Amino acid sequence: MRFLVVSLFVILSTGCTLTKQPAEPLAMPLKPTLKSQTYQLEYTTEHSSPKVKSVQLPAHKVVRNQTVKIITDKASVTDKLLSQISQALNDKQLKVTTKNNSDYTLTIQQLDLTFTDDVKYAIKQPDNPFTLYSDIAQQYPTQECAAIFAQVSMRLTHKASGDVVWFAKSSIDSASFHREPLVYSFTEEQKITNELEVVAFVHQQNTDEARMERLGKDIQIPQYKTLSKLSSLAKLSGPCNRTEVSALTPMMQFYLSSILIDKIKVQ
Repeated sequence: MRFLVVSLFVILSTGCTLTKQPAEPLAMPLKPTLKSQTYQLEYTTEHSSPKVKSVQLPAHKVVRNQTVKIITDKASVTDKLLSQISQALNDKQLKVTTKNNSDYTLTIQQLDLTFTDDVKYAIKQPDNPFTLYSDIAQQYPTQECAAIFAQVSMRLTHKASGDVVWFAKSSIDSASFHREPLVYSFTEEQKITNELEVVAFVHQQNTDEARMERLGKDIQIPQYKTLSKLSSLAKLSGPCNRTEVSALTPMMQFYLSSILIDKIKVQ
């Protein structure tokens, strides 16, 4: 009886030894570190100085502390612009009044704002071009932005005689007024293109059948493949669309108005 037990133990031990053990499960490979880099592009355009025409006639001298009444019947003048023009006259040492017995009247004849053809901005090469600059410059060589042409004209009239003693006109386009470059950014980002392929391979090789099949074999897990992708351009600064350019108009009107009033010769 003891012999039978010993024999059975030997047979079972031999059977276990002869049974093949499956290969170890494959572990998912570590993903590579993905790089991301943001770049900036600058676009510029040509600028023009404001066009100004100012004529002052010698019939009546404009003297310090004389009074001026501002007439706005011919143009739509905001309260803020009216206040700014009044301050500009005060800075010339002329007193602004609302009374009809003023020495002079300043008539705002024109406050015109017109959308014109879009302005083209050309890409500006950086001092130290980055690797992708040439490709991006070919893809996005220019940007086009809305543009406004602003005109302001005024006339100073001697109240007692009705003589015009000074008239002037100024104009400028929005791109020449703000003079800001357009700044855009884009991102170069690496992405894994075969992640599903790698995951599927590892899962398939970890089935019971596959583990038995690859016993003693050297299995190479597919390497991750990466591809660099570029984002679209995103504007960071600089007015470009109609809403952004339209927001410049109050400042443009004040700028042109202040240029003209500064031309008045006060003795």
